[in-house]
Amino acid sequence: MVEVKKVEFKGWENCFLISNEKVEAIATTDVGPRIIYFGFKDGKNVFSVVEDQAGKKGGDEWRIYGGTRLWHSPEAMPRSYYPDNTPIECEILPDGIVLIQPTEEWTKLQKIIEFKLDPSLPKAYVAYRIKNNGLFDVKVAAWALSVMRPGGVEVMPIPKIDTGLLPSYPLVMWPYTKLNDHRVVWGEDFIILKQDPNCKPPFKIGYPNLDGWACYLNDGDLFIKYYKHVEGAEYPDFGSSYETYTTDFMLEMETLSPLYNLLPGSEIVHHEEWELNKVAGEIKCEDDVKRLILPLLKKDAK
Repeated sequence: MVEVKKVEFKGWENCFLISNEKVEAIATTDVGPRIIYFGFKDGKNVFSVVEDQAGKKGGDEWRIYGGTRLWHSPEAMPRSYYPDNTPIECEILPDGIVLIQPTEEWTKLQKIIEFKLDPSLPKAYVAYRIKNNGLFDVKVAAWALSVMRPGGVEVMPIPKIDTGLLPSYPLVMWPYTKLNDHRVVWGEDFIILKQDPNCKPPFKIGYPNLDGWACYLNDGDLFIKYYKHVEGAEYPDFGSSYETYTTDFMLEMETLSPLYNLLPGSEIVHHEEWELNKVAGEIKCEDDVKRLILPLLKKDAK
């Protein structure tokens, strides 16, 4: 059974706690849309919340805040950094909440996050919607970013496709990305990325994640993101349906929808499924992934 009730969280007075017997989430309506908390009952938030921004609202400066947010891709300044510092509307569901941002003044795009908890399992179902309320077509993708608490380790599966003599997939770099970064392990089957609170230089990669999952293990809490990679579709950033970024205070797990020519009055819908598990052990190499992570994945995600 899912319960939804109004709460205060870290200075934001108008928040909603969504919980079942295993896990709980918190959405704030003072800013956003944001799912600012997700974790086991009586456990820790798997997401990072930037402490000096917690409880803030108003102003023209974009703030990351933390939690999970919705952007539109490709990234651009100032379009992607439209401030979401004002109150949003919400609709309470029997098993969750719908967070509805006012239409963005510059872009005429509107962001909506629908969050639902499973009645009894440690799972959540998240639908991200971007509506075009303007007068002109916009080519855009939905971009779901989860800001993870520092100190954990992320695992991303490497695509396994036989293309003969042709290349199989792109691995996308940013200007500041270093292949010899000490935080990353380039394996045969997985890319393993460690969040290091003592390392500020950013690191980011993207690629077409054909398997449609990635996970983050931190202090025994394993957070798994599932989504669908649409084969043959056009994706932003040289074909990336999954991207990850890390710096000293967090690591971002980012899934993307295909690019759409969004007509006036139409919308994109991008889905994720979240799952939490308890894991005893650490991930340092690919054998750890195969032993600790693979047995917990959905069968169609392996």
